[in-house]
Amino acid sequence: MFKCKSCGGDLVLNIAGQELKCPFCDSVFPVSDFEDANEIKEQEVFETTIYTCTQCGAEIMTTDNTAVTFCSYCGTEANLQGRLSQEKRPKFIIPFKQTKEQCKKIYSEHAKKEPYAPKEFSDPEFLENFRGIYIPYWEMSVGFDNNPELKVKETYTSGDYDYTDEYTANPQLKGTQIPIPQDASASFDDEISAQIAPFNKEDMVDFNPAYLAGFFADTADVDADVYTEKAMAMAQDHVIKDVASQFRPGANVMVPSDMASRNEIFGSKIEGSHLNLFPVWFLTWRQGDRLAYGVVNGETGKLAADVPVDVKKFLKVSAIIAVILFAVSTITSVLVLPATVLMISAIAAAIVHILYKQELVSIVERETHANDLGALSGEDLDKAKDDIKKTGVKKKGKVGTIVAVFAVAVIVFLMFSIENAASRASFTCFAISVMGVILFVTSLKYIGRIQGGSMKLMSLLMLAAEIAAFFIAVSKPVSDWIYYGGSIVSLVAVTVVSLAMINQYNRLTTRPLPEFHNREGGNKDVGA
Repeated sequence: MFKCKSCGGDLVLNIAGQELKCPFCDSVFPVSDFEDANEIKEQEVFETTIYTCTQCGAEIMTTDNTAVTFCSYCGTEANLQGRLSQEKRPKFIIPFKQTKEQCKKIYSEHAKKEPYAPKEFSDPEFLENFRGIYIPYWEMSVGFDNNPELKVKETYTSGDYDYTDEYTANPQLKGTQIPIPQDASASFDDEISAQIAPFNKEDMVDFNPAYLAGFFADTADVDADVYTEKAMAMAQDHVIKDVASQFRPGANVMVPSDMASRNEIFGSKIEGSHLNLFPVWFLTWRQGDRLAYGVVNGETGKLAADVPVDVKKFLKVSAIIAVILFAVSTITSVLVLPATVLMISAIAAAIVHILYKQELVSIVERETHANDLGALSGEDLDKAKDDIKKTGVKKKGKVGTIVAVFAVAVIVFLMFSIENAASRASFTCFAISVMGVILFVTSLKYIGRIQGGSMKLMSLLMLAAEIAAFFIAVSKPVSDWIYYGGSIVSLVAVTVVSLAMINQYNRLTTRPLPEFHNREGGNKDVGA
């Protein structure tokens, strides 16, 4: 669509100069030279080419007329069916500000901090696969009909006294509007969107298709209405935070938690919405039928990265640590009683069990798109929300945190209040076995929503190790080898479940096909 005026080659956006450049003859042209070549700014649509994957039905948008042979959604290498289309015209666009070289540096510095990252993540050839994609965002304007009266409670200490003061704040909101951005792509995970936010409005310019030269853009396939409730809640939270900032740190603005009551207080409503395009760099790592992403905000350089664990690297480092710990334990074994060794191994088992439960919650949250309304927009949204609510994934971490705090409190109390090592081990192992039962039972509803029966087996293995440690501790055997045998059982369970956790962690950091993009479309040489 955008041809060099000197040689006729296809122009691409030169990020450093914010101009169009010919990769063949190095001629450069201002973007304004190609402003609205075939359309008028006031029109609500612009002409582009939409390519549809014959395998998964995904759609990608480009201003280039050349054929696309790689689906950026499912990774299928096949000819995609192209067609000219009149698409909704964005109002504004933020052109890429971060070059590909800057993006690669940001990612490589992050990868160096991950000791178990796959070797590909530091491979320069792999980093060349970063692609620039424009993501469509709705800018939703939330307005207010009311000037609400908000109760504010301050609790503070002065001298030897605690004080509680209550005030009434009356922010003048009526007639004002707060812009709230929400991504308009079903395939762009809302959680990733939140991690790389915000984009700075100072860099927004009027939309010109020339800024897309050499890049791809996602189609806006999520209706703005999907985010109505979320946008109003975010605007209200913005007001609440602003009001609280006018008082002492920790001041609490007393507002109901349910949206119906909050909307009545604030008089919130959506005044309107329009599309913007924001720049994002994507790197895709594929293993089998799953993908992991490295995503960089193309304006600010903010990074969101999924980094799986290389199991071979983990085992190598763990073996070194195990040898060191074995040597230390051998030297100090005369100072540590067998019952204490059993108790320590049971505590290790309990910690791993708690972490395993938390990982189950995270997996269900990822697989059900609990934090990604855009991905649910093609389904019965209300039904999907109810299903997520019943599962309880929105309450991620609460039960596990309570159990962990309880465990730490009990263990600390027992360790400092019981002098006899055998009695201390008995009570500690009893508390751990009770927690193990609670963790196992509360895990069942999450295990039922995850494919693969090994999840239940791993949780049962931890529970069995915890109960075995309890029975050994309360029986107070005469032979030391029984204590050590129980310790070995617990540590074996910890090792097996830890490896299972790594596999599940790797599942968390990857995404199934074809629900999300395999970001390998576009010209990989653009943006350097």
